[in-house]
Amino acid sequence: MYRNILLAAAFQNWEHYSTHALAARDVAATLARHAERLHVLTVYEHEAVRIPAGVPAEMAAKLREQQTGGVDRMVAEKMDDYVAPLLGQGLPVAKILRLGSSPRHLIMEVAQEIDADLLVIGSHSKRGLLDIALGGTARHLSEHAPCPVVMVAPKVKK
Repeated sequence: MYRNILLAAAFQNWEHYSTHALAARDVAATLARHAERLHVLTVYEHEAVRIPAGVPAEMAAKLREQQTGGVDRMVAEKMDDYVAPLLGQGLPVAKILRLGSSPRHLIMEVAQEIDADLLVIGSHSKRGLLDIALGGTARHLSEHAPCPVVMVAPKVKK
């Protein structure tokens, strides 16, 4: 079946994972039961650090380092939490965190690097601008990815 499955999930700046990210994780888990590895990727950015005027350069550099380090730790913790149910199922999971402003480019790059047989991505949840961008990313990937793409939307509650 599939050797390398890539699950791309966006979860920076969310207190809770979107229903799309959770549905995509469930689908990827089912598909990965017989795969060699399930790679879970998130792409995130560091926000610009606003330093008040007059702050010495050395202190400004420390403030930037503290903020970016905090974001890196938050994303790593969210990744650990997101993949915990997959690991609990005994799935072979590789976590990938990529820093960058172009999710579609980085997802395609990682798919090529790992020689992905399948890409699983949430379609989008339209909660905000990030979700609208992800929706565009999902559409772009469905047309240009180097492997088949499964776009997942959660079941609509009636």
